[in-house]
Amino acid sequence: MSRSQSSPLEVTRSLLNCARAARFDFGEDTALVAVQHMLQQTVDLFSTVAAMGLPLNNIFSLGKIYSNSGTVIRTLRDMGVTVVETTAPAPGEFDSYFKQDVDTLWKLTAETLNHRPIKRILVLDDAGVGITRVLPEILQRYALCGVEQTSAGIFLFEEQPPPFAVISWARTAVKLEIGGSIFSQCLIEKFSTELASRSLAGEQLGIIGLGSIGKGVASLASKETREDERSRVLFYDPDPHLHVPFSLREKIARVDTLEELMLRCDCVIGCSGRNPFKGKWPLHHRPGIRLVSASGGDQEFGPIIKDLKNKPDFRVAPHTWDITSVHGPSGPISIAYLGYPYNFVSRCAEAVPTGIVQLETGGLLAALVQARLHLDLWEGGHERNSGIQRMSPEAQRYVYETWLRTMKLRNIDIVERFNYDRTTLCAAHRGGWFIEHTEPHPAEHYKPSRRLEEMMDQFVYAADLIKVGA
Repeated sequence: MSRSQSSPLEVTRSLLNCARAARFDFGEDTALVAVQHMLQQTVDLFSTVAAMGLPLNNIFSLGKIYSNSGTVIRTLRDMGVTVVETTAPAPGEFDSYFKQDVDTLWKLTAETLNHRPIKRILVLDDAGVGITRVLPEILQRYALCGVEQTSAGIFLFEEQPPPFAVISWARTAVKLEIGGSIFSQCLIEKFSTELASRSLAGEQLGIIGLGSIGKGVASLASKETREDERSRVLFYDPDPHLHVPFSLREKIARVDTLEELMLRCDCVIGCSGRNPFKGKWPLHHRPGIRLVSASGGDQEFGPIIKDLKNKPDFRVAPHTWDITSVHGPSGPISIAYLGYPYNFVSRCAEAVPTGIVQLETGGLLAALVQARLHLDLWEGGHERNSGIQRMSPEAQRYVYETWLRTMKLRNIDIVERFNYDRTTLCAAHRGGWFIEHTEPHPAEHYKPSRRLEEMMDQFVYAADLIKVGA
């Protein structure tokens, strides 16, 4: 039995202690529907949720074809969790197949819960598909609240508002300013070890989208840049108001168009979380260009894949899932791992070491607690159950500081390993930093729930309050 099966890791264990001190319980009348990577960190998350009172047989989950670990799926099923089978899609068609799998997840959930005394459902989602495709009969029968863990999901909600309140872990200060570097470092490691053992040295690298992951990739890639190659890392981002961190301004250079990026780069890493080539392909590009995704699904290069697969000599390597074609608009193109996020290319139980990624696991667990407390307030007539809600700044602080202590105890130098900007890490100790960098920001159309955030404060500091009282 692995450590995460036998007991929670440090951050989730700390939150479990908070729950016990606060006498918090998810409740046997609560179910969890999760669209979640089937990785070891999910075992830790679900085990801790169960220790907080939500029965494992009330958890219904769906993974993604590119990140599923068979070992993890078997472990979860042995625990009593329902895991829906995922469908292997045709190249470039992940989105449509995934929606069908989500529909299957909801149908199975509805049929099973129909015979159980369930009052409410928490939805842990990835890319917003689970939240936006809830069955009408589920909406009518149960109280629901969601947690969204990706920016792609938040972008989807801009076009298709969710039918109930959603706690946005995706746009927290911790996720945007700290977590991105962890996943970026994993991508760079995979890039160097899996892609024919080629590092970034000597490559003209391009990045699409300078968000959380894009900044992390740029920072880590620039570590390999010589003094005379200060602008070797190029990037394209359509946002004219984009803020480029001071620490990156001398290390990366912006290009004006996506086509310029494709023409100037040997390798392009897609970090936008969107569909940047939609309505823009075909474009001229450097012959032999390699494309690598850091987004979810295959939408980053979807239009390119769909175009190339209709031409002769479209090939997918059976073991690596790498796409090659000589019939790009300007010659050969290769797309790594079917355009899926390259972090998961090894397809093992860990994409990022579980002990490190517990910053993310702990954040999701805290967000689920906040979602459950939100439903308490809504059921009591104290809150509206709609809109995107920010994650409690104090809960973020608690998770982050617990993670920092854990990394120190594990002798992991996070500055050296993830190339963090020390200024950012220092700023995170300032009182208002989590509020300033968490979305949605308070505005005329959005006021954070003071009552809910006070409840989260009481939750994360319950153990300390008991010690003070004693």
